[in-house]
Amino acid sequence: MKSTTSTYQIEWQGKSLAAIDQLMAKMPIAGVIDSLNWKEQYPAAPATTFTLAHTDEMLYVRFEVKGEVPLATKTEDLEHVNEDACVEIFIANADNTRYWNFEFNAAGVCNASNRKSRKEDVVRLNAEQLQSIKRFPVQLCVAHWSLLIAIPLSLIDLDLSRERARRANLYKCGDLTPMKHYASWNPINAEAPAFHLPEYFGEILFDK
Repeated sequence: MKSTTSTYQIEWQGKSLAAIDQLMAKMPIAGVIDSLNWKEQYPAAPATTFTLAHTDEMLYVRFEVKGEVPLATKTEDLEHVNEDACVEIFIANADNTRYWNFEFNAAGVCNASNRKSRKEDVVRLNAEQLQSIKRFPVQLCVAHWSLLIAIPLSLIDLDLSRERARRANLYKCGDLTPMKHYASWNPINAEAPAFHLPEYFGEILFDK
């Protein structure tokens, strides 16, 4: 199981997403999404990295993708953004009985829910919860893009005074893109592409 660290950034309180994006672009990456778990059928994926940081209120995840002209046909939250050029973070609750899946296309459109498994006890996020997730997409060049997302710690019930780690995995996919692909940060041992497998989550450590 891989682990990585989200760095505490108290001085970011009140900064804009644009300013935070510039800062995170210069930080060391937290991980590479390069596990091609179904390599025979889907042998390649765009080069994708992520960087993590947090304040007392927000978790920031910055994805950077190279080698993909970003497809972004979905325009409304809760649509199937996995069909577009998509990046995802799944993060478990404190006792690992449930998890949140946050999925974004290159334009920042979000599909998200809290669930026990892929098909079991699925609760879609409501409009207010979705609006609380801030997004900052950037087209860096034709086939190079980034997406910064900011997830309120309160949304995922993360209290840094009581816990310092969460199980999680991060993904890159594109069901209907010219180069259909499925990659993960932590490897997945499944016969067919499947991301809703919390038993293969890694760990994010939160410093302070």
